[in-house]
Amino acid sequence: MSDPLQQPASPPPVPPAAVPPAPAGPSRAKLWAAGAAVVSAIAGVASAIAAFSSNSPSPAAVPPPTAVTLPAPQAASTPGAGAGAGAGSSAGTGTGTGAAPASVRWSGKIVLGLEGVDLTQNPPRRGDGSTFGYRPAAARSGSSSMTVKGTAALWTDASAPTPQGCRDLLATQSRSEVVVAEGDSVCLVNEKSPIAVLKVTATHYDDGTYGLIEGELTTWNLRGTG
Repeated sequence: MSDPLQQPASPPPVPPAAVPPAPAGPSRAKLWAAGAAVVSAIAGVASAIAAFSSNSPSPAAVPPPTAVTLPAPQAASTPGAGAGAGAGSSAGTGTGTGAAPASVRWSGKIVLGLEGVDLTQNPPRRGDGSTFGYRPAAARSGSSSMTVKGTAALWTDASAPTPQGCRDLLATQSRSEVVVAEGDSVCLVNEKSPIAVLKVTATHYDDGTYGLIEGELTTWNLRGTG
């Protein structure tokens, strides 16, 4: 007979339901999805590069730069040269060709008489009893005037006589005899002598054999055109 105080045996414990272990990393589906996204991005970049390459012109298609022709340099103009360039000077004025003025060969006072002066000498040589007939020379004209005989031309310009101006004047307006008075300037030359100018300071109709002319003579280192 069983002991009424004896407790019935406890039922055996029920084992808990098996719980699947948590995955140690991303699921295979997520890995496939991530891989597909990477492949798609790479394909997009490759497509963009291919499109850019197909639209860009090749180096051979780029035209070469157009050559630029620069104007030739011009010489700098000289101040004041344009005003008289190419213009012929009037007789008895200016310096004619515009070349540098000739230097003074000799300058001084002379007395011009019938015997004349040799302009080829330096200083110019006045004639004497053994040398007669030089040109220029002095001679009377009319009842009171004095003339310069020889190749001469009266300087009528307001400016001072210049070597080239006298040369041009003698080449175009020379005379074999020019009437002069006190204050006149007369350009002179004798064959191939230097160009000269005589500034008349006084005339003496009654002096000497055929009158005398006092003046200041200047010869330049410039010869005539003949």
